Amino acid sequence: MLKYHPNEEGGASRRHIVRYRYADAYLMKAEAMFRMGGDPTTMINALRTIRGASALGSVGEEELLAERGRELYQELVRRQDLIRFGEYLRAWNHKDAGDPHLEIFPIPTSDVLANPNLVQNPDY
Repeated sequence: MLKYHPNEEGGASRRHIVRYRYADAYLMKAEAMFRMGGDPTTMINALRTIRGASALGSVGEEELLAERGRELYQELVRRQDLIRFGEYLRAWNHKDAGDPHLEIFPIPTSDVLANPNLVQNPDY
């Protein structure tokens, strides 16, 4: 998959690291609007129009998650999105349903040993 065109000058595209994109901030605003009881349909449709996609009649939680998945493909935010939308632990394709402890990472053993005030996260 080639998301960003490489610079032909000896692979100089390595110098250009995308931290956040405007579309990510825009989708964060749309999600915040939705979670506060607003209707983000106009915002999502504006983004879809720019991308050449057809407009949606309405936008709910499922559409917001799907739009984030399409727009932010390969940008390493999907796991956090699935957790936030309550979809990470469900079964899909060849993945069984997960245990709730999988939503958090273990604290590295070296950190727990170095700091007696730390307690390992449950089930790790």
